[in-house]
Amino acid sequence: MTSSSYDRRRAEEDSASFDPIRRLTALVAPPAQRGNSVDWSVVAAEYPHGFPDDYRVFMDVYGQGAFDGFLLVEPPVQEVYPLDASATVRGETADAQYTAEETDFDRPELLIGWGTTVDADLLCWWGESPDPNAWTTVVWRRQWLSWDRFDYGMSEFLCRYAARDLPGVWTFDLPYDGCRFVHDRDAKRLRALKIDPWGPEPVAGT
Repeated sequence: MTSSSYDRRRAEEDSASFDPIRRLTALVAPPAQRGNSVDWSVVAAEYPHGFPDDYRVFMDVYGQGAFDGFLLVEPPVQEVYPLDASATVRGETADAQYTAEETDFDRPELLIGWGTTVDADLLCWWGESPDPNAWTTVVWRRQWLSWDRFDYGMSEFLCRYAARDLPGVWTFDLPYDGCRFVHDRDAKRLRALKIDPWGPEPVAGT
């Protein structure tokens, strides 16, 4: 296994924590050109707390991008917008911890941000355990000014999102059935071509 390519197949065989990733690919097609190429040995210096295994696999399979043009998953290091430090785990974490302090949320230092939404909701891990694979999910719902806890990790949360099995969290009115994911590199390319990736039919090559 090289530092820049996580061994997804072996991890899936060795750990039940990868069941949600297999389920997610059944619900949402990954990008045609796969995800991000992350050098996790370099990332470890910037993020000493580590990352859950399913996030590493998600970055390899899907990478940074958006579900339905609504829910964005951020990378540890930007590949598409290298000057936008806010659109990273570090940037989302800073936003989440600041928001938590402003709203008197208990132990804001344990929040690690991995995503956001176009409504400025914040999606975080609750990093209470020293084992990242045990981290659960906390969501700041900005329009409701509330923190919601979920007793499962990121990939399970995304599976439930894709299956529309998060009752009372978000509602959607999309021009297509199911759920889509578009990598940021594809979204950037399509914007330059004035093509909407969220139309009734998926765009080939994404």
